[in-house]
Amino acid sequence: MSRAKARADRIRKEIPLDEILVQYGYAVIPNADREQQFACDLHGDGSDGKPSARFYPDSTSWHCFACSKSRDAISTVMEKEGKNFSEACSDLERRYNLP
Repeated sequence: MSRAKARADRIRKEIPLDEILVQYGYAVIPNADREQQFACDLHGDGSDGKPSARFYPDSTSWHCFACSKSRDAISTVMEKEGKNFSEACSDLERRYNLP
């Protein structure tokens, strides 16, 4: 397994995606342990009149049906902050004190 894949797998396992979504202002209830629907601002003009995204806690991912794109914690940070993969991983590791 490559170092990048091992790093990404560790982040996905140890960092709660629902907390990341809340930090970016998405209407998700942390630790709810159920699928949740929310509005996505990553498509079109940035406004989403109907909640088009769904958070899946079992797979630590979310999918926007308007964007037709699935995301995890790393790709969310990449898109929200315009960072590359390595920068997003470093940011998450720093935020959550991962070695």
